[in-house]
Amino acid sequence: MNIYTEAGTLEFHPPGPGAWSIDAAHFPRPVSRFQAEIHPKGIADGFLECARRYGLLIDGLDFRFVNGFAYSSVIPAPEDEIPARFEAAERVFRDKIWRRDLERWDTEVKPASIKTHRALLAIDPDALSDEELAAYVETCRDNLVKMIRQHHCFNLAAILPVGDFMAHVAAWSSLPLSDYLALSRGAAPESAGEFDEIDDLAKALRDDPEARATLASDAPGAEIIARLRAAKGPVAQALEAYLDFVGYRLLNSLDTGEASAIEVPDALIARIRQALAPEVAHLGVVPEAELARLRKAIPQENRAMFDDLLEEVRTMSRLRDERGFYSDVWAGGVMRRALLAAGARLASAGRIEEPAHLIEASYDEIKDLLGKTGGPSGAELADRAHYRRSHRAEGAPAAIGDPPAPPPPMDALPPDTLRVMTGLGTAVQSLGSPPDTEREPSVVRGIGASPGIYTGPARVIDTPEDLSRLVPGDVLIAAATSDSFNIVLPLVGAIVTNAGGLLSHAAIVGREFGIPSVVGTRNATALITDGMQVTVNGATGEVEYEDG
Repeated sequence: MNIYTEAGTLEFHPPGPGAWSIDAAHFPRPVSRFQAEIHPKGIADGFLECARRYGLLIDGLDFRFVNGFAYSSVIPAPEDEIPARFEAAERVFRDKIWRRDLERWDTEVKPASIKTHRALLAIDPDALSDEELAAYVETCRDNLVKMIRQHHCFNLAAILPVGDFMAHVAAWSSLPLSDYLALSRGAAPESAGEFDEIDDLAKALRDDPEARATLASDAPGAEIIARLRAAKGPVAQALEAYLDFVGYRLLNSLDTGEASAIEVPDALIARIRQALAPEVAHLGVVPEAELARLRKAIPQENRAMFDDLLEEVRTMSRLRDERGFYSDVWAGGVMRRALLAAGARLASAGRIEEPAHLIEASYDEIKDLLGKTGGPSGAELADRAHYRRSHRAEGAPAAIGDPPAPPPPMDALPPDTLRVMTGLGTAVQSLGSPPDTEREPSVVRGIGASPGIYTGPARVIDTPEDLSRLVPGDVLIAAATSDSFNIVLPLVGAIVTNAGGLLSHAAIVGREFGIPSVVGTRNATALITDGMQVTVNGATGEVEYEDG
């Protein structure tokens, strides 16, 4: 429930003791009530599991939603578990336990997740009876709950190797960390929007002139997709495989209240057209000369360790996006599909105003609505939807509750525990934004996350539906990006976000695709308007724009 003052402004009360900070990178707007119910427990359970295995002195994050905005507070590990955590930390770097996590991900977890998601998508919710549909919604919800937890079980495997790398490199070299992080380019092709399915579709289209003519037509994206699907042959099959793989992924959030890719067909068509362009190719690994330049800046006695740390970063970098892409990002899209089908029935019966408004209900309310035993009115759900559309994280306080306590001294910690906690701290700090910087006319400042300079028209993306306006060469301006942005990011020439740090999603995909990226600007979407000509400097973190 949202809390307002008598003047009509939102009040933000801490949901518990301690200091609470907002997570604008993953949740740039208020989340749906449905999502707010299930997300916190999945994060807490998943993080706790890997915290114990990796010997962290924290249990993870107490994650709550205040007026729909995501806030978190650190949970220290219980005193009686500290000896076991010390012992676990001794194994982390000695055994490189993240590699066992990656093997389990590749051989067990990821294949099982794909199988489950596809099995759920094979069910046509429109063909189900009301009772069967209610059961299907519950099955999809159970899957999403499991996938949220699964995502966060792999947090440490995804971020500790790179955090450890950053901590060491910062001590060894004065060169920008973003240059060193770019050395992982080519190790995570899906972060650059590369999938076998899009390559197969492009090949089929090249062999079919009639299908290419359909693709090049001026018809709306949904109509083009329908025509290509209706045609018989390899193109239809390849398109179906591509849509089956990416269509039901949440595009700009981890919230089922936001659109999935299939709901933005113009963006999908633009991506398919771009895949046919002969000049488009993945940039591959960083040139040897660049590696040599950066390695030379490392003291001689540390270069062997530098090589080893870099190898671990390259090995594990794909897990950063994959753990969401194949877990809750996909499960959230499957869940949304089920709720939209159920919402369509309720809307046709006059119970709610729009199908998507069902996602604004809590799960108990959804069950009441589907069971015809009560539930909120259509007007109330419409009000909740309007609230989410009209509020953004930039308007919420960055911190609530007590002032942050200074970090405890770590000098007396065992060496392995100190290294684990330093690597984690470095990584976590690199996920968020810097403090406010001085503003000046015509320049937005943030963190230079991926080097290079690019000038092009700004495309301000506020909702997933706005992605339909992206054309190749645009500069994407957004509050944040999420894993499934990878589907359309190959279209853009540069990325600028309000939220994020050197390890935020926008920074990682910018480096992977080799395009300039500036993150953590805090206010780019407020200062830059759609269509402005902007110049993005991914080294200095500056974005120049036309001032009024």
